[in-house]
Amino acid sequence: MILIVYVVAAYYLWIVRTSGFDYDMVGYAKYLSFDFDFATASTYYTREFVYWFGSSYLYSLIQDDVVTLWVIDMIWLTLLFYALGNRRLSSRVPMYVIPFMIVFFPLLMGYQNIYRQLIACVFVLFAFFGVRNLVIAGFFGLLALFSHNAAIVYMPLLYIFAITNGMAVPKVKFFHKSIFALLYLIMVGGVYYSSLGDSELAKSSSSTGISLTYAYLAVFMAMAVVAFILENFNLKRFVQNNITLAYSIFTFLAFIPVLGGAQAERIGMMLLIVTMPIFATNLDRSFKSQNERVLMRMLFVMAGIAPTFLFSSAYNFLITTTRLSS
Repeated sequence: MILIVYVVAAYYLWIVRTSGFDYDMVGYAKYLSFDFDFATASTYYTREFVYWFGSSYLYSLIQDDVVTLWVIDMIWLTLLFYALGNRRLSSRVPMYVIPFMIVFFPLLMGYQNIYRQLIACVFVLFAFFGVRNLVIAGFFGLLALFSHNAAIVYMPLLYIFAITNGMAVPKVKFFHKSIFALLYLIMVGGVYYSSLGDSELAKSSSSTGISLTYAYLAVFMAMAVVAFILENFNLKRFVQNNITLAYSIFTFLAFIPVLGGAQAERIGMMLLIVTMPIFATNLDRSFKSQNERVLMRMLFVMAGIAPTFLFSSAYNFLITTTRLSS
């Protein structure tokens, strides 16, 4: 069944790429043919060289922008399916989450528009779910960081997940807590620094066309309320069992005041994409009855894909009808 879903998703992405390019994707297609060089490229490209140099290298082999982007799609799609479908790891994500993620609003906006953020998110997801080795997890974390620097928001949490085997080890030693605190301070400093107005270091201020900063915050808060209820209003158990959600809310709230609208929106997108599978896993485990679990899954999926159909721009992304030529 999962293979069928993978083939359908791959075919849908092929349709997406052969239907033209939306918004930022026009630029991504154009830059494929650029001959990037570390000696001459600006810091905007060298600091996120995994995507810019990697995609340019693929294009030099394929010589077709549509096929090149589709090959990149197959890479992140394969990593996504492997990470969330890997049954050997302690954090077992329900299988319905995999097809759900393809049409989940933030991820949909990723492969249809804000592409590097999506790729960075998938690298982080793979680091969380695809491996439990600190070195390999760190490697994929670095791939995420140098695909889009905003992935730094998950580096401290990724470290904790790696050294505790996906939070399967209940106690975290003081040494690891210290490393976590240091990484968090570095992360906060990095994000605040990137928010400066310097033309070389500031992130793009362009938005997706919809102001989603507070919409993402509302989603996080709604998830927190649901999780808090399921933990019988026990704050300690809520934090212990929903560490990723608590981390995301705290971090997002810390960055909203200093970041611009588009920057905060994209941080929220990245946090939400990685948090959602973990939240779905915890939610699924909270229901013992199969009927309750099925009903919960249906409601969860409908809530998760609703923005895709409620917002016209997102729906146009889904049906691939509104296109800009490259």
